[in-house]
Amino acid sequence: MKLSNLVRGRAGTVIAVAAIAAVAGTGASVAAGNITSAQIKDGTIQTKDLTKNNFAKFTSTENVVTATTPISANPAYAGARVVDVAATGQTPLVTLVLNKGTWKLDGVAQFFHLAGPAPAGADLGIVTVPGLQTGFGTNFTADIPNGGNNAAQTDFGGTIKITANNTPVVITGAIAGGDTGQAGVSVTATQYEYVKLFKGGNAS
Repeated sequence: MKLSNLVRGRAGTVIAVAAIAAVAGTGASVAAGNITSAQIKDGTIQTKDLTKNNFAKFTSTENVVTATTPISANPAYAGARVVDVAATGQTPLVTLVLNKGTWKLDGVAQFFHLAGPAPAGADLGIVTVPGLQTGFGTNFTADIPNGGNNAAQTDFGGTIKITANNTPVVITGAIAGGDTGQAGVSVTATQYEYVKLFKGGNAS
């Protein structure tokens, strides 16, 4: 082998080793400290770098409150969960008692003509949920059947923000046209809370 080739080969090896050492040294110095956002160039962090061990974990818990119109004491209503709806104004159908926070409501209302004279024309059941941030505060049924156990029914839902603990939310009913009848409501309120967890499952 020519001496010039040997020198170039050894020199190349030395340069390569020196370059690797420099890179390794740089990596060690970066790893020794905390990397801040100022040191990260846009687009250089990949999804694979974001492992589950790099972040605090979150878990969700649910608070659930339910309420249903109680069974009527009137024997003519055969155990139906209803109250008599007045001809005027808003009749309370059920009350939820909620603590501070944002709640998601899901419910159903039913309107009947279980007793008394049948109305002459069509009438609609109207259920009102006060304070909704999303969803419809007033919901309508189809025509209420005249007599019997058949009901006109409507679903309702939305979110509501409560500002103080033990706040009553009164859901009311009415019947269009000044007619009377019976109505009941079943409703579920769900509050979602997110709890920050660190490694090992310790809450923050």
